[in-house]
Amino acid sequence: MTYSQEISRETPGAFLFLVDQSRSMNKEFGKSQDNGPVTRAAVVADALNNTLAELVNRCTRDEGVTDYFEIGVIGYGRTSRPAFCWEDGLARRTMVPISEVAAHARTETSEVETIVRGNAVKETVTISKWLSPVALESTPMNAALIMARATLEQWIYNHPKSFPPIVINITDGMANDVNSEEELLVTARRLTNLKTTDGNVLMINCHISGDVKRPVVFPWSPLEIPDEPYAKLLFEMSSEMPNRHKAVICELFNRDLDTTPTVRGMAFNADAVALVKLLDIGTRHAFAFPQESRFKGGMQRPVAVGE
Repeated sequence: MTYSQEISRETPGAFLFLVDQSRSMNKEFGKSQDNGPVTRAAVVADALNNTLAELVNRCTRDEGVTDYFEIGVIGYGRTSRPAFCWEDGLARRTMVPISEVAAHARTETSEVETIVRGNAVKETVTISKWLSPVALESTPMNAALIMARATLEQWIYNHPKSFPPIVINITDGMANDVNSEEELLVTARRLTNLKTTDGNVLMINCHISGDVKRPVVFPWSPLEIPDEPYAKLLFEMSSEMPNRHKAVICELFNRDLDTTPTVRGMAFNADAVALVKLLDIGTRHAFAFPQESRFKGGMQRPVAVGE
C-alpha cells in the first residue's frame, strides 16, 4: 500500500461519484429549515453540490482555479441505464477538470438563519449548484460500476502516476440488475483492481437510510456492522482505507490510531450527518498537494486537502 503521490497539475487526482437515482430516493430523509419534508435525493444532491463547491474552493488561487482534480458524476436510476449526470454546459461530459466544473456552476441565493449574540439573524448567501435531485426508476448499480470501471480505465491510462481515483457510491438500496450478491461483488472488485503506480482505485460506499438505527461509519471489522447480508456485501465491496485516511478518521471519531488495525470506506444506515462526514473525509482529507504561493519565490509546504 503506497498512496503517497502528491496532487499536482502533472499528477491530478480524480473523484468519481455514483449516485442512486431510483424512485425510492424520493422518500423523506429529513426536514428543511422551515420544517418541511426533504427527500433522500435532495439531501444527496445538496451534499454533493457542497462537496463540489468545497473542492473548487480548495483549488482556487489568485490566478484562478488550478486543475488539481478531475471530477465525474454517474447517476443510476433515472432510466434503465446509468449515465453521467452533469447538467447545463457540462451535459454529456464525463470526467471534467475542476476549473471547468467551477466555470459551469449555476448560482442561487438562499436565506439562512444564524445566531448572532443570542439573536436569530437571517442573511442571504449565494450557493453554487451543478446537480439536481432525481428519483425515478430502478437501481442499476452493477451497470454503474461497469461504467465507472471503463471510465477510470481510460483515466488511469492518461494519468498512470497519479494518486489512485476515489469512487464514492451513494445508494439507499440493493442493485436490481444482478442475479446474485456475488455478481455485484465481482464487478466492484474489477473496479478496485484498477491501479496507478501509486495504488489501487479506492471505493467508498454510503448506504443512506431513514432508519432510526445508529449509523455505522468507517468500520474496521465485519463484527461492527449489522447482521444483514446487504451490510456485509457493502463491507466486502468497500476499500481498506490508506493510512492518511485512517489517521483522519481516528481523529474525527475519537478512535485510538495505534489499536485500530484498519478501516473500511463504508457507511451503513447513514443519516444526513453521516453522509456529510463521509464525503468530507473521502474528499477534503483525501490528498496532499502543494499550495502554490501567492507571492513570487516558490511553493508553500504540502498541505492536506481541507487543512
